[in-house]
Amino acid sequence: MNAGVFTNPDLLEYWNVFRGGNKKQLTLTEVLSMGIHVKCFDVIPKAIDSIHWTDGLGEVTLGGTLYVPFPDLITDSLPSFTEEKQITNTNINFKISNVSNTTRILALGGAFKDAKVNIYLAILNPATGDVLDYDLMYSGFIDYIEAEADPMNEKNELTVQLNSVYKQLDLQ
Repeated sequence: MNAGVFTNPDLLEYWNVFRGGNKKQLTLTEVLSMGIHVKCFDVIPKAIDSIHWTDGLGEVTLGGTLYVPFPDLITDSLPSFTEEKQITNTNINFKISNVSNTTRILALGGAFKDAKVNIYLAILNPATGDVLDYDLMYSGFIDYIEAEADPMNEKNELTVQLNSVYKQLDLQ
C-alpha cells in the first residue's frame, strides 16, 4: 500500500472528526477500520470479454478500468490474506448471493472455467468516493463454481473455488 494513504488529509480529517483526536498519521488497521474500502474483482475468461466487479455500492475506477457493483459477497466468506515469500498453492472459496440469471447461466455453462481472477483492495476517499490507492490481494484461476438456489427461501448463491498456483505453472 502506498505510504501516502496513511497521511492523506481527507482520511486524517475523517478519522479525527469521527473517532476524535488529532492524528497526523494512520496505520493500515486504522484505515481499514474506517470502512472506506472495497474489493474489486477481475474475472478474465477465455471465451468471453473480461468482467470487472466491485463489492461496493457504486462504480469504482482502478487504473482506468471501470468496476461495476455486483451482487453481495456473503459476509466473511472471503478468507483473510497474508503475504508469503514462497510459492504456495493457496485455494480460496467464497460465496456470492443475489446472482443474476445471466451470471448464473454463464457460470454453470462453463464460461468461467479456468478464468483468471484478480482480487484488489481499494481504499476510497471518504469525501468523494474516488480511489486513493489499491493493491492486488490475490491472483488465481477458477477451479469450479457451485450454484445453490431455493425460490421458497429466496436463496440464490454461487460458491466460487479459486486455485492460485498450479494453473499458472501449467501456463508457463
